[in-house]
Amino acid sequence: MKQAWKFPFLILTLLFSLSPSFGQKQYPQNYFKSPLNIKLYSSGTFGELRSNHFHSGLDLKTQGRIGLAVLAAAEGTVVRIKVSPYGFGKALYLRHPNGYTTVYAHLNEFAPEIEAYVISEMKRSQKNEVNLFPPAAKFSFKQGEEIAKSGNSGGSGGPHLHFEIRDTRSEKIINPLLFGLEVDDHLPPEIGPLQLYFFKDGQPTGQKEYSLLNQGEGNYVLSGNGIVEGSHELSFGLYAIDKQDKTKNRNGIYKLELFVADKLVHSFAVETFAFAESRYINAHIDYGLKACCRRTSHRLYMEPGNRLSTYANKARAGHLSFSKDTVIPLRIVASDAAGNKSRLAFDLHYTYKAQKAIQELAPSDVSAKAQFENIRFQQAEVLHGPQYELGFKSNSFYRDYQIEIKQEKQTGLYSDLFSFGDRSIPVHLYYDLKLRVNQLPKGVDPSKLFIASFRDGKYDDYEGGYYQDGWVRTRTRQLGQFAIMEDHTAPSIKAKNFSNQSRLKQNSTLIVDIRDDLSGIEQYNVWVDETWVPAYYDAKTKRLLIKMKYWPAAKGSKQVLKLRVEDDRKNQREEIWELFIS
Repeated sequence: MKQAWKFPFLILTLLFSLSPSFGQKQYPQNYFKSPLNIKLYSSGTFGELRSNHFHSGLDLKTQGRIGLAVLAAAEGTVVRIKVSPYGFGKALYLRHPNGYTTVYAHLNEFAPEIEAYVISEMKRSQKNEVNLFPPAAKFSFKQGEEIAKSGNSGGSGGPHLHFEIRDTRSEKIINPLLFGLEVDDHLPPEIGPLQLYFFKDGQPTGQKEYSLLNQGEGNYVLSGNGIVEGSHELSFGLYAIDKQDKTKNRNGIYKLELFVADKLVHSFAVETFAFAESRYINAHIDYGLKACCRRTSHRLYMEPGNRLSTYANKARAGHLSFSKDTVIPLRIVASDAAGNKSRLAFDLHYTYKAQKAIQELAPSDVSAKAQFENIRFQQAEVLHGPQYELGFKSNSFYRDYQIEIKQEKQTGLYSDLFSFGDRSIPVHLYYDLKLRVNQLPKGVDPSKLFIASFRDGKYDDYEGGYYQDGWVRTRTRQLGQFAIMEDHTAPSIKAKNFSNQSRLKQNSTLIVDIRDDLSGIEQYNVWVDETWVPAYYDAKTKRLLIKMKYWPAAKGSKQVLKLRVEDDRKNQREEIWELFIS
């Protein structure tokens, strides 16, 4: 049988017009040294699939401890210092003479001279969260000098060092493992299951999953008869992770390639990307599979609105189709940055004649009040009704969608509960969301109203917003259920390792639990004897850390500590303690 295959011409024309040149650049191999004085093990790799973003660096294990010396990877100057309860937490940015910048994040504290500068700037501005750009050459370090202590600050899930290498001019981030850092990895990626997607006129009609069998040494086969059957337009997806020597972490792979009859038709590689394109991860993965089942699978094709740059030129597959009944050999290769590979080979039995798609998507249950709106991803769209309005910019989605809109009455809310599509539909850009207040009871402060998102009719998250002329307006980047709620309750404050009239040793660190169940902690300020002092809020543990070494000198044995906490709806709570210093 003669083998024949082709892509739909229109899809290829579109995708090729977006394709940049692609090919791994040669990076200096001996310029950067390890930022830690221990053997390197990775708990997270560059480009790893994370929530709404690709991981932008290399996570290095710190033996489960806080306080390891963090070293300058090369001679450089500090150009940025950031302190935040979220994201990178405490972070340092070093610019190097060779055109690169390194980033060190989730730190516990900075080198003494940097720490003193940061505290001084916090006190000057009376801000606990700072983003500082020190004067040129104020802080310079030689390779191997200590610049900080490792930690667990910000959005870290455990003690480790997040390390990045960026191109200084473009600010694009680059895979640190391409610079010769020694992280032992002799294990091939683990892959499977395989997803098969069916399409009609570019829109999905169903999918089927195939489990894989690991035959060892990176070789995989399909379970069962090892044959995939399909017709019309179809595409594939694959779950893939990488493990490195002596670790159990499920890290991300470096490259994923699809070959059809030995021709490379799709290639994804995480060599470099820009922060501005990181959210395109939601076009790269099977977003619906993640939303429903918390499983992350790489698409082996490109959604029409995917502008991610990590695909090879002329290897950006659209949906596959073939000109007649045929059997086509397919091969998928997953690689890590160390060059270890895993392979899956199978035959596709393709039927040119139309056949019923496998596992067709079930039609939605449509209530009497439901309506449907068509969204064209390349156009700006406004959806509106008497009690709602959604304003989307062009390219807010990765393909065209039909969105179901429903509303229902629910007690305890200041609007109807609206369903705009569901969370399995990814939204790339922020859109404007307006909901009308059904009734504003006497005595309710409209500034306390906000839009909340819901799951299955239950409160899930704070979306914010402001009241104006009977409406509450906000911006969000997800679909699903929304309604208007009120937050008039101040945050809670609870001292953890001290109390009023406590006797404290000098240079202690005080811990205070601060929480807010609705709009979230927005401001937190500490005064000692009426003098503002810095504090660090660890958002993931809801704890405020107050170091006494930054307090003003005591005039006697007693000092008065005051803490004021405010949420995003400007509800405030204040606590005062009298403390005795020994």
